[in-house]
Amino acid sequence: MNMKRMSLMFAINRELRSINKKIDEKIVKGISYEKESTRHRSLVSQLRRLESEASLARTFAMASFLF
Repeated sequence: MNMKRMSLMFAINRELRSINKKIDEKIVKGISYEKESTRHRSLVSQLRRLESEASLARTFAMASFLF
């Protein structure tokens, strides 16, 4: 996994923590958190895509090493 991908994943995780905190605060106050929920879903999707790409790259790297 290259540094650019790692940095992006770190930034996404940091933003997810921030959004989760905002959502929690809004839930406690009884305020709608629809905007944050949409952003959260988008970030989780992006993070999963990056993780699956990294996993696939590791698999191919191992396969090329073996053959």
